Amino acid sequence: MKILYAKDKNFFSDLKKILQKRSQQDIPSIDSAVKKIILDVIKRGDKALSEYSMKFDGTQINKTNLLLSQKKIKSYKNKIDSKTMNAFKVAIANVTKFHKKQKPKNYNLSKNGVKTSMLWKPIKSVGLYIPGGNSAYPSSVIMNVIPAKVAGVKRIVVATPSNFGKINPYVLALLDELSISEIYQIGGAQAIAALAYGTDSVQQVNKIFGPGNAYVASAKKQVFGKVGIDLIAGPTEVVVVADKNNNPKWVAADLIAQAEHDELAQSILITDDKNFAKRVIDAIKELVLQLPKKAIIKKSLNRFGIVIIADNFRNTEKIIDYIAPEHLHLQNKSRYKMIKNINNAGGIFMGEYASEAFGDYIVGTNHVLPTSGSAKFSSGLGVLDFMKRTSVVEMNSSGYYNNQSNVSRMAEVENLDGHKLSVKIRQIDKK
Repeated sequence: MKILYAKDKNFFSDLKKILQKRSQQDIPSIDSAVKKIILDVIKRGDKALSEYSMKFDGTQINKTNLLLSQKKIKSYKNKIDSKTMNAFKVAIANVTKFHKKQKPKNYNLSKNGVKTSMLWKPIKSVGLYIPGGNSAYPSSVIMNVIPAKVAGVKRIVVATPSNFGKINPYVLALLDELSISEIYQIGGAQAIAALAYGTDSVQQVNKIFGPGNAYVASAKKQVFGKVGIDLIAGPTEVVVVADKNNNPKWVAADLIAQAEHDELAQSILITDDKNFAKRVIDAIKELVLQLPKKAIIKKSLNRFGIVIIADNFRNTEKIIDYIAPEHLHLQNKSRYKMIKNINNAGGIFMGEYASEAFGDYIVGTNHVLPTSGSAKFSSGLGVLDFMKRTSVVEMNSSGYYNNQSNVSRMAEVENLDGHKLSVKIRQIDKK
């Protein structure tokens, strides 16, 4: 892991170089390949989906099995552990309870003959992409489906790839538990194209959600405008702030947990003590040996891992806001004071026991969070992402006469005579 000192005059420029190094991993050839796939799906529809499914997933699909049958959905039975499924059910309850608090309320204002209102309504149809194969994440089903259901979305469509004809049984179990029946066994950029533009078998949706690899992310970016998207998710990241009073093995494990996701994942430690940093690095070397993904972890930490030494945690809030991390874990004693001055973080975890993994799975918060610095302008997935708002204006004659002259003057300034006419004609040419 690269060691930086916050007091160095070149600190922010050095930090910027490391952060940019990770963002420069985008390969233009991916966008080009994805564009071809999207255009092919638009042109050839189901036939293109069938060919890409065999090419990328080793699964033969056609019009008869593109949409999963109830028999296929129920095939998870006898393939899952009941205690594990009960754990997922606890997560469902907690995530539902947390997200119900987010649902907005309509409101209206009335003054001098003018009534203005705000109406919140769910998006009519959404497509949820759930990764499959070796990178299947059943928890993504919970995090995407529940806010959609709480928002009141009527048509919830799921696209998930089958790997050589097989779909993760826990993914199927959770979709069944949450009463999702429109499930297509397609993945990759071709799935995003089908959801955005539709085919003979797949009816298009209004907005697309869900994580995926670089090809899925590129596809979402390219179909945006035709449909809405949740966000462009990059590799995961965490910033851990820990003082010397913490257990170095615990902190090491928090950094490892993020690094195991991807070689492009980024784990950053900010501490006030150089000796503690060394103990954490030593603990990482010890703990990583016992993990099956040690090769991925080592590459992630060696290429993008950072240890920042900040004396007395000076400027730490400024550093955090500059990074704008997806996950922020505050394990320092001054965390309650620090959190008041932090604006840019997708999700914040407070205290030594609040491992980020709890947010990934069970406590109720959503694990779909902004990455790559986008926490500066966006938030984690929630109920509002599955809704849209409409303003309503109602006016009687009193409201008209109270406002018409002001509107006419404002329209004159902008040289919009038609606007002025639409107001004045109601006074001149009375019905």
